[in-house]
Amino acid sequence: MLAVCGIVRRKGRILMCKRGSGTLFPGVWELPTETLEDGEMAEDALEKVFFERLTDIPQTMRPLGAVDFDYGEGCRILAYDVELSKNFVHIYGYEDFRWVKPKDLRRLRVLTPHVTLLTRVNHGL
Repeated sequence: MLAVCGIVRRKGRILMCKRGSGTLFPGVWELPTETLEDGEMAEDALEKVFFERLTDIPQTMRPLGAVDFDYGEGCRILAYDVELSKNFVHIYGYEDFRWVKPKDLRRLRVLTPHVTLLTRVNHGL
């Protein structure tokens, strides 16, 4: 499985989204994330997650790196630094969202690959 996520920062906070019921890992927080379809480009999938689930379009997307993890099969998540075109978001594909200070991330139940990515980003990836 290959997925892509966007790290959005605003005023020293990071955009985190809560997975809804009926999804894998319900109630767990993650960076805005989309699984890539066969042959789909990472940037296209990232635009899709922001447009369809958060009603915004990335203004800029810069690749940051990737992390491999194992949830029953080999998986990789690609991380991008994202700047959004609007100053607000509306959620449709998530249960909730928050702008979280990096030091407060440990208060949330965050998916392990996202913790790894955020740790690497805060330490220069």
